[in-house]
Amino acid sequence: MLSTAAIVVGLYLGVAGGLLVALGHMLFELPYVAALVYWAEKLEEKLQRYEKPLALLTLGMAIYFSTGLVLTAIDILSKGSVPLGSLSLGSSPAGAVLAGVVFTGGNPYFLAWWVTIGLPLIRGAARTGATGFTAMYTAHVWIDYVWLAFLAGLGGLLSRIATIYAWLLIALAGMLLYFAASMTMHVYREKR
Repeated sequence: MLSTAAIVVGLYLGVAGGLLVALGHMLFELPYVAALVYWAEKLEEKLQRYEKPLALLTLGMAIYFSTGLVLTAIDILSKGSVPLGSLSLGSSPAGAVLAGVVFTGGNPYFLAWWVTIGLPLIRGAARTGATGFTAMYTAHVWIDYVWLAFLAGLGGLLSRIATIYAWLLIALAGMLLYFAASMTMHVYREKR
């Protein structure tokens, strides 16, 4: 979902939009990862308790974002060009950061990854103190910035070919809805 947001944001803000999405991702991820060092077991219990509401939040944001994508695509196809400013989330620097925060913090799979697979990495780095934790997180987060900036740049390039970009937006909206709906259904099936 975060990758999809970066591609769309790239239409409006180019590579800088991807960096802003990555900043939003990091604004949520860094405190979350740091908290895991100290409260891993308690956070795991809370994560399980709030997994359903987080899944619904993610689904709601995916519906909102996908609706904007489809409406923008329809506008592009009807006008034959890319109208800037028609997609509210992601068309501004603040919207790009917000997309990064929401699609990170509202994703139970992301939260669960750090509590499970990522936890040994966090604890290992924390054993060496703040320097170890800083080195581990820095080694991780730069990849997010590069990837999301690359995708945003790709989105910016594709926006120059209006029809192809419109169909890409529709495909991305479908993928975003599919992943959010699949995640939500999985969370609700598991919690019966």
